[in-house]
Amino acid sequence: MVFWLSKTKKRVGFTDEVADQTLLAVVQKELQNQPHKSFGDLCKEALWHYLYVPESVKPTRKSSDASDTIAELQGQLRSLEERVAAREASRLDAMEKQLQQLSLQVGQLAIALNNQRGNYQPPQQPYLEHIPEPQPEPEPEPEPVAPPKPVDPLLQRLSSFIDDF
Repeated sequence: MVFWLSKTKKRVGFTDEVADQTLLAVVQKELQNQPHKSFGDLCKEALWHYLYVPESVKPTRKSSDASDTIAELQGQLRSLEERVAAREASRLDAMEKQLQQLSLQVGQLAIALNNQRGNYQPPQQPYLEHIPEPQPEPEPEPEPVAPPKPVDPLLQRLSSFIDDF
């Protein structure tokens, strides 16, 4: 009778406490990253490490376990890819926010400039439009002289600020 060949199963329970739920989440993530391992494998590894069992007593991996090694590397690669994707998404979000802020500032600057120029509207013509050759102008008729317009005192006071700007 050899009792060493029989498997002994132990049970682990996780409560609703934050510490237990955090540990459970980490275990589940590790199992996703290393699909070739079971919960029991993780528990054994942790116990070997926690109880300081000498390396000479620990079971050794066979060289034929290449598929396990490949699966472990694939899990690590998947984890790395997820972290890089999350970092890039975060950077993209930050750049979009900065672009929105810049657009808002440019709009505010345009409004401020328009207000300072007295709502000057630039011509709606493209800059590289073909200019026709000048033609001789007929002699201008004398224009009637218009009476001077009254000056608004508020505009007169503000014009000194605009000139200083």
